[in-house]
Amino acid sequence: MNRLDTLWTELCARTDYESCSRPRAARFRLDTMEKLVERLEDVHRSLPVIHVAGSKGKGSVSHYLAKGMAAAGLKVGLYASPHLSDWRERLTINGAFAEDEALADALQKVLAASAGDETFFDLLTATAMVLFRDADCQIMVLETGLGGRSDSTNVVVPLAAVITSIELEHVDVLGDTLAAIAGEKGGIFKHEALLFAGAGIAPEAMDVLERNAAEVGGQIQVAPPLHPGYSHVLAHMESNMALATTVLRDLPRPFAAGADVLTSLPAAALQLPGRWEHRRLADGRVVIFDIAHSTDSLTAVLRAFRESFPEQSRGVVLALRDDKDHVALGTCLRANLGARPAEESWWTAPAGDHPRSADPDTIAPSFDAIPLPKVQIPDGPEVLLITGSTYLVGALRLQTQAWMS
Repeated sequence: MNRLDTLWTELCARTDYESCSRPRAARFRLDTMEKLVERLEDVHRSLPVIHVAGSKGKGSVSHYLAKGMAAAGLKVGLYASPHLSDWRERLTINGAFAEDEALADALQKVLAASAGDETFFDLLTATAMVLFRDADCQIMVLETGLGGRSDSTNVVVPLAAVITSIELEHVDVLGDTLAAIAGEKGGIFKHEALLFAGAGIAPEAMDVLERNAAEVGGQIQVAPPLHPGYSHVLAHMESNMALATTVLRDLPRPFAAGADVLTSLPAAALQLPGRWEHRRLADGRVVIFDIAHSTDSLTAVLRAFRESFPEQSRGVVLALRDDKDHVALGTCLRANLGARPAEESWWTAPAGDHPRSADPDTIAPSFDAIPLPKVQIPDGPEVLLITGSTYLVGALRLQTQAWMS
């Protein structure tokens, strides 16, 4: 086992609320993380930061921001979670994995500074900060893991704070109303930071965000639509692109990028793993992977799936976390999309190896689906959509090959 693998094994022994079967609110505070970054020479203040939170779209917006600034000539560190196939996906520099030695050095510094009570996410967040500082990045983009106010990333004082969307999610930790969830997400707003929000946030949530902004003396810039003539395959991805474009345009120099920096990039450069990603099975069948898990994003993905493959027999494999209201989700999808077409089959599967996976047998009736006993790609349909869970997408993506149109 090499040094990086040894250090990663040590890190994984820490409490991990991403994959913990007990309530994640068991340790949801910032004091431990604050002490850790102080011992690391205030690494959280070493670089300018764009901080991104939201119920959906935060990963896409974070990637778009990093891509846009890299295209403008900056060296950009991106911290995102969770990963699909390789944990190094979480800490990238200008879209590439860091060198193993540099990553091991950063991880070793963090573990040496640990007091022992930090979580997996605390330590990995600090590792990203150390890595980006030591690599002489010019700016870092940090995606929150959960919520905002008490998330490990929220030790920073950002150059810009971005809220992509507010929906009912993780209600066991964040609260069971849009207003409560907005209050948690809006906790990333700080004094002197530029503040941004995506379009379409419900009024009751936006009211809370605006109060949060006023408390820190700021005003929220809401992203307008993209310029006429630009189109993206999915409506919710277009809104993510519009938000990233707005942030990039309004950042101060030298971080600002032109309004067309993203839309002028080729489609291949904008492809994000697990976001409307086309791949192939060994038998030639097409598989679409998308980590959509909210009502709005699943509606958009399913609509695009049907419109893109109208003549083929289609299959959908869906997994959910056990905190999702599967009955309400199934009802909303039927209301938004109508009756399921006869040429489309559905299966429910476990969410990878996650201990909080919803039972496929339990959720199957909500989608008129066949439960799968394990994570697998079913036989039959000419084209498949794998969706609903990052962990399902990550597990099944390994069984496919890259596909070029």
